[in-house]
Amino acid sequence: MKIETERLFLKNWEKSDVEGYLTLSKDVGYHCFSLPGRFLVRNAEEAQEKIQNRINLFEKSGLGKFPMYLKATGEFVGTCGIEPYELAGRPEVNLGYRLCLKHWGRGYATESAAAILRYGFRELNLPRIIAFVLPQNAASIKVLEKLGGIHLQDIEHAGLPHRLYDIARS
Repeated sequence: MKIETERLFLKNWEKSDVEGYLTLSKDVGYHCFSLPGRFLVRNAEEAQEKIQNRINLFEKSGLGKFPMYLKATGEFVGTCGIEPYELAGRPEVNLGYRLCLKHWGRGYATESAAAILRYGFRELNLPRIIAFVLPQNAASIKVLEKLGGIHLQDIEHAGLPHRLYDIARS
């Protein structure tokens, strides 16, 4: 699978993507809106294990958080995708994106998330996609609202208070 936007491309993880995964693990922007250590990967072996889990998820369901690159240079930007999530005992699909700090503020989150939503609604025929955001993450709230997300309620997610958004297929 490969998804292209005006400035980006997203693709399936490959076993050779270890450096990209390690880049994420070390980037402060990738971690700043999560509990310390939640996404930490210490070495290439741990990165390989995470990548294999992502490959397996995609092969099973077509879902995943995919690596994102600049089309012009091939530079690694971050991840964006949709993954299974259980909410109040119901299976859902959760949108998520995390960018390396140097790529913040350029519209890449909105651009990649819009492409992933199209993929989820058109290719996977999902009726809705949910998303979580910390209340203090104003930029991400703007992204979700631009994408048509509706704030449903405040809940605890990943050990922190979050806003839950619903994005319905139009």
